[in-house]
Amino acid sequence: MSPDSFRLDEAVADVYGDLRLAPVLRRLLRHTGRLTGSVAGSVSLIDAGRGCYVKAAEYGAHCQLGRSFPLDEGATGRAFAGRRPVVIPDYGQLRAGHLAAAHPARKGPAVAVPIWWRGDVIAVSVAFSPEAGTFSSRGVDELEALTQSAAAAIVTSGRRDPPLATLLRRAGAVVTEAGVVRPVAPEVARVAADLVAQASRTAHVAIVYRQQGLRVLVQDETGESGTWDELPHLTGGDISVEQVRGWGVLVRADLPYSAPAPFTPREAEVLELLRQGLTYREMAGRLGRSAKTIEKHVAAIMRKTGTSNRTAAVVTALDNDWVGNLPHTG
Repeated sequence: MSPDSFRLDEAVADVYGDLRLAPVLRRLLRHTGRLTGSVAGSVSLIDAGRGCYVKAAEYGAHCQLGRSFPLDEGATGRAFAGRRPVVIPDYGQLRAGHLAAAHPARKGPAVAVPIWWRGDVIAVSVAFSPEAGTFSSRGVDELEALTQSAAAAIVTSGRRDPPLATLLRRAGAVVTEAGVVRPVAPEVARVAADLVAQASRTAHVAIVYRQQGLRVLVQDETGESGTWDELPHLTGGDISVEQVRGWGVLVRADLPYSAPAPFTPREAEVLELLRQGLTYREMAGRLGRSAKTIEKHVAAIMRKTGTSNRTAAVVTALDNDWVGNLPHTG
């Protein structure tokens, strides 16, 4: 997209359209890509108290999403230290960059833009390899305006979409966390809360944030086995229940960070082509199916996303992390 056709007001309205953290960050990255033509990007959340930042969203490449890094590392570290946008002419020369060595964006420029709130840097957005081949002063100014506009949305989303541990503590549980804390989809958080609620007397809950998914350990001191099995399956998870003499019941649930996509394999293929903007005829040719069959798949996608048009279906799928191979990074 040409910067001249980019509408900041429309982009900001879209970013604020769903005040949950994951959609806010994904929409910010999507509009960053539209504005700059960048092939990849990421947003990291700053934890100055712990001296680190966490990769919270990405597009176009996999940059170790969910991991934390020291505040003096990578493009994010440069922007945090400088307290201003930083243009890196050759990302491949950056010390401790997180893009894979083989990724084409390593050979091009990158820009890291800090996001401020009440005098503190709360996040940094990084864009890689712009369409123009370089980041102009005007382009950086426009990107900074877009990026900074998301500050209140990020802060508000943290209030509206509290961490899983906070939800469980509100229910009276004693909670311990391990690993790098990551956002959890609301439906997954509800399942975890229901697991805790089913315990007759919960002594302790441990939340383990793993690369492959979320693990929730619940100790029920009463020793009574409940009907636990159905809950994790609602999100595609697994569960085990173990009786421990003199200690109670240990419930171990392994859950995804977000619920699985509701689409069939063919619908998922059609959704990806919808995201690319192909017509019914083009999709039919690509998949070797008739245009009528493609229309039926699109109708099913709109029904499952609760939308009434193609664009809204794609946006909903993106916001729920249901689309593979997103224009994603870390």
